[in-house]
Amino acid sequence: MAKQHLGPITEIIAVEQTPPLTFLSYHNSPFLAVGASFVTVAAPEFQSIDYGFPSFWFAMSISPNLTIGANITGSYWIDDNIQTVGPFLNTVWGTPEKSVNAGFHFHNLKGPDDFHLTDVAFDVSRISRSSKWVMGYGLTAHYLKTYLHVTDHQDSSYKMTTDLNYLFFRFGIYRRIGKNMEMGSEFFLTTGNFISNFNLTFNF
Repeated sequence: MAKQHLGPITEIIAVEQTPPLTFLSYHNSPFLAVGASFVTVAAPEFQSIDYGFPSFWFAMSISPNLTIGANITGSYWIDDNIQTVGPFLNTVWGTPEKSVNAGFHFHNLKGPDDFHLTDVAFDVSRISRSSKWVMGYGLTAHYLKTYLHVTDHQDSSYKMTTDLNYLFFRFGIYRRIGKNMEMGSEFFLTTGNFISNFNLTFNF
C-alpha cells in the first residue's frame, strides 16, 4: 500500500537526483560545470501524467578520471514544498576512448515532519561525444528508505518506514551549442513508469 502511494513521487525524485550524462563523460582537461534539469515528466502505469520540479547541478573534475559534484532538487508533498540535496562521485575508464562511467550518489530529503527520504544510488553508463552531439545509455539503481508519519481517516496517527528499490534504464541525447553549452533530454524507463526531463548544462 505504501509503495503504491509513494511510487510515483519517489520515482520522480530519484530521477531528479541522478546526475546528467554530460557531467559524467570524460573530459581531457580540467572542467567546471553547472546545469539544471527542467520539465521532468512522468507517466506512471502509462495512464496519467505527473510533473517534477527543477534540479540544479554543480560538478568539477579533480583528476582526468574523477569528477565530484552535488545538486539541490525541489519537490512537492501534501501541500509542502520540500528539498533534497546531496553529492555525487563519478569515475571513467576504457580504451581507446574513456567512455565507460561508474558513479555513486547519496541524497537526504528532509523538511516536512511527516516525510523523510534517504536515497543511495549507483550508476553505470557508456557515453560517446562528437563535435556536435553527446549520447549515452546505462543503468541507475536507487535504494530508498522513506519515513512517514501518517494520519488516517479515523484520525489515528502512526509512523512507518518503507524501503523502495528502483532500477532505471536511461538514455540521453544532447546537442552541443558553441564551446560551452549542451542541451538535451534524458529518458528513464522502469517497471510501470516512463520519465523524461530536459537538461541544460554549461562547461568551463
